[in-house]
Amino acid sequence: MEILAKYKSKPVPEKYIQRKIVVWLREQGYHVDVITKGMYGANGIADIICCIKGLYVAFEVKRPGAKPTELQSRWLDSVNKSGGKAFIVHSLEEVKGLLNG
Repeated sequence: MEILAKYKSKPVPEKYIQRKIVVWLREQGYHVDVITKGMYGANGIADIICCIKGLYVAFEVKRPGAKPTELQSRWLDSVNKSGGKAFIVHSLEEVKGLLNG
């Protein structure tokens, strides 16, 4: 709760939202990879990639109100067209809703 108090007057950073999602996914027993942009990283790839009950699932984490870049949108569309599931999410609650729905 201390962390949330820190962001009362500022938008919560995407990394904070991402960390909450990753912890929860791992607690559920899912395989989770966190994609960090680095020297060899690919542009546009989702922040979190998981294997959930045999399904390839990707989450692009955004702060509330933020939108993905065109490159990110194309990557997410490619995953969906290939039979995986790719989502833009803004909170852990949103992820829980998608996986429980």
